[in-house]
Amino acid sequence: SVPIPTLSLVNCSGRVVASDMWAGAGRALAAALLLPGTSLACTIIAVGKDASASGAPMVGHSEDSGPPPNDIRLTRVPRKKWPKGSKRPLYNVVATYPRLVDAERSPEYAPVHDQKKSEPLAHIPQVEETYAYWDLDYGLQNEMGLSMGESTCTAMTVGWPADPDKPYGYNRAGIEELSKIAMERCATARCAAQTMGDIAVELGFFSSDSGAPESPGYAGSSECLTIADTHELWNFNILTGKNNASAIWAAERVPSNHVAAVANAFTIRRLNLTDSENFLYSPGVTELAEEMGWWSPKLAPEKDIFDFFYAYGWTPPENPTPPNINSILAFYSGRRMWRIFNLLSPAEGQRLDPDRGNVPHTNDPYPGSVPAPRGSVTAALVQHAYRDHYEGTPYDLTVGMAAGPFGTPNRGLPTGLTVVGQWERALSMYRTSWSFVCEARPRGRSLVWFGYDAPHGTAYLPFFGAAAAGAPESYRSHEGGVAKFSFKVAWWAFNLINQYADLNFRVINAEVRSKASEVEARARSELEKWEHEADHLEHLSPNGAMQLLTDRSNEFAEGVVKEWWDFAFHLITKYRGYIITNNATMKGGNVSGQLVPLWWLESADVGYTLWSASGPYHGHPDPAETSSGSRSVEAHASSAPPQGAGAPSGSNGMSAIVAAIGGVAAVAAAGAALVAFQAGRRYGQKECAAGAYMSQA
Repeated sequence: SVPIPTLSLVNCSGRVVASDMWAGAGRALAAALLLPGTSLACTIIAVGKDASASGAPMVGHSEDSGPPPNDIRLTRVPRKKWPKGSKRPLYNVVATYPRLVDAERSPEYAPVHDQKKSEPLAHIPQVEETYAYWDLDYGLQNEMGLSMGESTCTAMTVGWPADPDKPYGYNRAGIEELSKIAMERCATARCAAQTMGDIAVELGFFSSDSGAPESPGYAGSSECLTIADTHELWNFNILTGKNNASAIWAAERVPSNHVAAVANAFTIRRLNLTDSENFLYSPGVTELAEEMGWWSPKLAPEKDIFDFFYAYGWTPPENPTPPNINSILAFYSGRRMWRIFNLLSPAEGQRLDPDRGNVPHTNDPYPGSVPAPRGSVTAALVQHAYRDHYEGTPYDLTVGMAAGPFGTPNRGLPTGLTVVGQWERALSMYRTSWSFVCEARPRGRSLVWFGYDAPHGTAYLPFFGAAAAGAPESYRSHEGGVAKFSFKVAWWAFNLINQYADLNFRVINAEVRSKASEVEARARSELEKWEHEADHLEHLSPNGAMQLLTDRSNEFAEGVVKEWWDFAFHLITKYRGYIITNNATMKGGNVSGQLVPLWWLESADVGYTLWSASGPYHGHPDPAETSSGSRSVEAHASSAPPQGAGAPSGSNGMSAIVAAIGGVAAVAAAGAALVAFQAGRRYGQKECAAGAYMSQA
C-alpha cells in the first residue's frame, strides 16, 4: 500500500495551523465511537427499483445520535415562489433545538419565545420556485419523490465552517444545507448530486464532526448521501478539498436490481472517469490523492478507474492510539454492511466473509451494493433490518454476559479510554433519535415511513412526500424535546417504551415488536383504502386528492401516538416488580414470567451459587486481582467481567462482548477468566449459541 505521509492542515493564507496530529486524531476517533456524538453514527439502506417489491426505489436512514439532544421536529418546508433577484442563505445547521431559525424558510422555523434568526454563512442566487419537502437535520423527501439518507464517514481531510468563533474555518456549505438545497431544486438524484457537488466546490465543504485544528476529527469529517428518485439511486461521497477549502466529491449510480448499504464509510471503489452515465465527480478528483501519496494510477486495476474510498477514506498510521482503531473502523462499518446484505439479499450476503471488515485498504473489499432477486425487497423488510442486533448470528448482542439475564442488546458507555476493546455495532441503537424508509413512488404518491426513537421499539407510520400540510402538532411541537419531557411531543411516547423495555428486553421488547407489527400492517391496509379514495377524487381535484391523503395520514399518526402513550402505561403496569401482572385478581400476577435464567444464576461472577456467610458476597473476584485482595463494592460494581458466560475458546472473529486489555496480559487474564466461569459457561453456551469470540488483537 502507499505510505501515508503526515498531513499538514493549511489555511487559505498558507499558514500551517496544525500538523502531525494523527495521535490526536486517534484519540478523537476513540472518543467519537465510545462517547458518540454525530460522528460515525447513521446507517443507510437503499433498494433499487427492480429489487423493490413496489417497483419504487427506496432509501432509509437511522439517526443514531449521541449525547447532544437532537432537534426531533419533523418540519414541513412549503413550496414557494421567490421574487427575481432573491438570495438563498446557507446556515450552519446544528443538531440541537432549534436546528435553524428562519421564518422565510418555513413558518415552522419561525422564531418562538426569545429565539433569534440564524446567521447565514453565505448566500447563493435563489431559483424562481422551490419544491416542498420534509425536513430534519438533513432534507428527507420532497414533493417530487426525491429522497435521501445520510451517513457520516471518515476522510483524509478536514474542513471547518466559517463561523465567527472559528478563525480557522473557511467553508460555507455543510451537508445539512446541501441536502436541503437539493430538495428545493431537484426532482432527480442526478440533479441532486451535481447541484450539491457544484455548490460545495464553489463555497467549500465542511462537516459538523471535524473536531478542531489541535485534534482533527478525521473519523467524521466527510459525508455520504444515498439519493433516490422515482427511477434511480445514486451514492454521493464528499470531503473537504486541499487546504481546508473547496470540496472533492464523487457520485455513483446504483444498479436498479441492487440493494446498497452505507455504514459510516465511503462505498465508491471503482470510479470510472470515462463513464458519465454512471459516475459524476468534481474537477481534478484524483489530484490531491496523487499529490499526498494516498493513491497512484499504478494502483488502478485498469485505466481510468479510481478507488475513491482507498484514496480518501481515513487510514490511521502505524502504532495508533488506541491500538485497536483499525479494528474499530473495520467492523463498526463492515459488520453492518455484511448484515444488511444477508438480510435483504441472502444468497449474495452468504458469499461475503463477515470477518473481512471495511476499511480503505481492505483486500478484496465488500461491494457497495449487491444484486437481489427481482421484486423481493419490501419496505417492511427494510424496517425489519433497521431493528436488527445480529440475532441468531455469532455476533448476537442479545446473548452473553454483557446482555445480562434479560438479553438487552444496548451497551452503555465505557468508563474511559484506559481499557482497550469494542462492542459489536448493531443496526438498531438505543441512541437513535429517529429512522425512516422512503419509497420514491410515482404520481406524486411518494411515502416516508417514519419512526421515532430506536427502531427496535418504534412503529413506522406513513407520510406523503407531496403532503398538503405539515405533520401533526406532536411531531413539530415547541412544547418539549429530547431535553424537556412533554406529553405533547410524540417522540417521548416511543422513547419511554424503549427505556422501560431495558428492564427485561427479551420479554418487553417482544411485546413491543408485536404491537409495532400490528400497527404497521394496519397502516398498509389503510393506505390502500386512502389511495383508492384519492384516485376517485383526483380527476376532479388533484389538490383535493392530496389534501385527503394528508388528512388521513395525519389522523392515523395522531391515533397511533395516542395509542402508544396508552401502550406505554400498559407495559409499565404489566411488567412492574419483575413479575407479569395480567389482571387484578389474586391469581393475576405471574411470578414465573420474568425469572432470571439459570445460566446467569450459575455464573461465578454473579455470585448466587458462591454466596456464604463469610463471603464472597458479590461473586468471584477478577482473577487479576485475587493476589491483591478484594476490591470495594463500588469498584467491583463499576467494572465489566473479563469474560462473559458462554464464550468459547476459539479466536476467530471480532469480540462482541469482551474488552481486550492488550498483549500477553490480556491473553493470560482471559484464560484465567475461562476457568473462573466454568459454572456459568455450561448453560451460557446454549444461551449464547455461537457466542462471542476471544480477541487476539
